[in-house]
Amino acid sequence: MTEQTVDQGAETVPEVIAEPWKASVGLVVDQAYLGSPYTGIDAWRAAAEAGAEWLSVVEEAYGLPEERIRQLRDDTDKAGIPIHLVACPAFGLADPRDAVRDFNLEWAKAQVDFARGVGARRVKVLLGEWVWKGNWSNELQWSLVVENMRRLCDYAEQYSIMVSLEPEALENAYINDTYSLVQMLDDVASPVLSANVDTSHLVVRAIHPSGIRLLKGRLDTVNFSDSNGRWHEHLPPGTGVSDMAAFAAEVSSARRSDDALVAVVVGPFADPENAYEKVAASLGATRRLFGVPLDPVGGGTGL
Repeated sequence: MTEQTVDQGAETVPEVIAEPWKASVGLVVDQAYLGSPYTGIDAWRAAAEAGAEWLSVVEEAYGLPEERIRQLRDDTDKAGIPIHLVACPAFGLADPRDAVRDFNLEWAKAQVDFARGVGARRVKVLLGEWVWKGNWSNELQWSLVVENMRRLCDYAEQYSIMVSLEPEALENAYINDTYSLVQMLDDVASPVLSANVDTSHLVVRAIHPSGIRLLKGRLDTVNFSDSNGRWHEHLPPGTGVSDMAAFAAEVSSARRSDDALVAVVVGPFADPENAYEKVAASLGATRRLFGVPLDPVGGGTGL
């Protein structure tokens, strides 16, 4: 992939948007502060101070005690920031063994239950890779993913939970571009299923921002970060090779509704002691790109 020259530093990102839209900007909090002095509720408070409006979290929800869910709800109240998005790695929905598929479906349903428990209305699913590609019928594997995604969506629909699917930056992923994402959305055909894109993943896969146009009216959640253009890494906007202004414009046009979510996903950083400043800069740059006013009280100023 040919790298393009961009100005370095979040403060130089152009303020370009496709159309007026007050995007709701949050933070993938566990990843951003990994290894930093900020953990637990302190990380959530730091996210709010840095300019995040909400959190995206990863939690081992299967068998999670109710007291842990109560604690997380209390922590969101104390930190003054809600959880809007729950990540769900569901890597075994096409496993050739019935018991493994069944367990993975129950595991994924537990993420839906967890989202309900903490007040989130969206679950983002990652499907993983074709472990058996070429060794076991690809058509059958795909159909098993479709079948189990439909069952998961049926479960989520009972509780008014939206599900989105994220393409990965992996050659052998079930979904690794907007074409395969559209195909999966069409095959599952659930009213609660929509698209997620991770901008850094698209860059690694050499997908131009205009590729998002295939998702017009179906894009509900976005992972927003820059990329080095070669491997899987989430960089602060303006510090890599991506055309972040073009991505913001395409996302704005393709969104499913004004309620769509933009999650800043950066880190983990090589210098986690500086995570607060880097997160604040990333949130500030993202808010500018989407035309969202910066918070004069908290962080999010782009530093």
